[in-house]
Amino acid sequence: MAIFGFLLSALLYYSELTKARALIGRTSHGVALFIDGYFTEIINTIEVLEENKEIRDAMALGNDARERILDGYRSITKANKNIAYIYSGYENGLMLINDWTPPDGFIPSTRPWYRAAIADKNGTSIGLPYQEVKTKEWLVSTSRALKQSGGGYGGVVAIDCSIDQIIKFIAHHDEYKTEISFVVDRNGIVIIHPDQSILGTSLPELTKISTQKSEGVLPYRSGNVDYFAHYSRIASTGWTILTVVEKKEILRPIIVEVLSLVGLTGVIALLLSFVQSILLSRRLSRPLVELGKKIKATIAGDEQNGAEYTYPDNEIGLMAREIGQLAAKELTAKANELQVSEEIYKSILMASPDDITIADLSGNVIMVSEAANRIFGYEISEGPGMSVMDFIVPEDHERARANMAKMIYENHHGPNEYRAVRKDGSCFDIEVNNSLVRDRQGNPVQMVLIARDITNRKKNEQQIQVLFHQLEIERDLAQRNSLTDSLTGLSNRRLFDTMLQTEFSRHKRTGTHLSLIMIDVDHFKNYNDYYGHLAGDDCLRQIARTLKVVVERGTDSVARFGGEEFVVILPDTNRRGAAVLAEQIAESVRALALPHAASDTAGYVTISLGVASAADHALTDGSQLVDLADQAMYQAKNSGRNRCVVLTSAE
Repeated sequence: MAIFGFLLSALLYYSELTKARALIGRTSHGVALFIDGYFTEIINTIEVLEENKEIRDAMALGNDARERILDGYRSITKANKNIAYIYSGYENGLMLINDWTPPDGFIPSTRPWYRAAIADKNGTSIGLPYQEVKTKEWLVSTSRALKQSGGGYGGVVAIDCSIDQIIKFIAHHDEYKTEISFVVDRNGIVIIHPDQSILGTSLPELTKISTQKSEGVLPYRSGNVDYFAHYSRIASTGWTILTVVEKKEILRPIIVEVLSLVGLTGVIALLLSFVQSILLSRRLSRPLVELGKKIKATIAGDEQNGAEYTYPDNEIGLMAREIGQLAAKELTAKANELQVSEEIYKSILMASPDDITIADLSGNVIMVSEAANRIFGYEISEGPGMSVMDFIVPEDHERARANMAKMIYENHHGPNEYRAVRKDGSCFDIEVNNSLVRDRQGNPVQMVLIARDITNRKKNEQQIQVLFHQLEIERDLAQRNSLTDSLTGLSNRRLFDTMLQTEFSRHKRTGTHLSLIMIDVDHFKNYNDYYGHLAGDDCLRQIARTLKVVVERGTDSVARFGGEEFVVILPDTNRRGAAVLAEQIAESVRALALPHAASDTAGYVTISLGVASAADHALTDGSQLVDLADQAMYQAKNSGRNRCVVLTSAE
């Protein structure tokens, strides 16, 4: 019993410890995935802004272009509620920002976000959290250096996004009271923590995480408190999320259960010893005398009829008496051994937390353990005479019989899962492990079925599946948003650049035609000022829908180039075909008859179009074709707008 108690205690200790570590690891991994998805969308947005030609060259552009940049910033902040500010600063002191006016003497190039982006020219820089003065909201600056068209880096574009949602997410834990998650940067500085007083503090003992694998278990001690800690690296930011729980909170209930188990084992051992001593005292007195009488009667050839047989007091009688005593002692020892084995067997059977049922090969119950009352609601006395199928819902009977046959003929031990039914009719989930009792010839004679209630485990598995499904949805949404313009549903500038590069490479390789149409909405700034930005957004959406209808070939691509500019890629199309399609587009937009009272060109919304074909020019890169189409479009605007200009090789 002592060995059994020790092994069971060790198994319980390590099982609960492993479970606790798994729960902490799951929390850490889930928070890391949440933060990674959150910042991936911000990083994708800032990369798209960095590729915008007008934003890069804003220092050399006029007020109209700068206003278009600000309109774009406002549109993005409206589309993404997590973004508080979008702004770009330049080395000449120019500052473009939505919803805020820089004070006099404000120099962007001296700000931390500017210096960090310039220092890391080829990457995206993420700063430390700060609290916004007016709203008290916690924000993080993400910035990226702007490379000008003429070469060199002359500015920085940045996004300030809210992290309050992240703080609320990591502060909510249900498993342990002392459980807490927080984020540190590569230098071990705490940058996101539910306790704001911890922010900015350095944890040097955590810097070694940067040299280890992306996630794992970390021994952690703070002050005089030991913690179980699990860390997971956030791929998009390079940060690390740590989830920690006080070691004593995890170990205390485990130790209590182990001590209770050891105590119970000791009590059972004492009771067994007491019972054994009583049985031995009774069986070593009168049973020996009675057995001696039977043995002496058998040796003498007489039948014992109740009267005490007195053997003659001689040498033969003395020999018979000694033989009888030896035989009686041997029989008593055997009986005692069987009794002890039976008591141990019953103690183990009744102490098991799982229901142990013994049945014949037909499934008729012979006996059940005490756990049957707790799990199924039946008393021990009710078990014999029932069938094992009485504990399983009818829908699972056929599968249960098939598994019983596999156990008998294929030695299949399980585990098998079924929907079980209690005495009161309620249903729940169980896991059943099987075994066979065999005779001396090895033939099966009985079945041993061990049933465990796994309802809570099934619920936990379902919750985990729901969590992963939600994370997959968020990941897919982030991927779609990174390639699609959120306002019009068209391909964004990022996807356009990829498609243009692909088609231009095919043009250079095969010699096929490739044309481009650049489109700009005439007097769109005046439209926004007159009708408002919401009407402006609706105008762009209607034009985008018109482009989708007119450009109907599956090989053609329509994208929003930026602001009120659109672009159409036309593979296998020469200059003449592109010009015909451009006229159809212009006519379709005019047919919308969208009122434009602030236009100097017409009383309705019109567009200017520029057409260029790669075959008409000696080009080495797709961006050159974009520049040519852009030149043609500006010729159309300078010629009075509401028209299409086709750029030929002579031009």
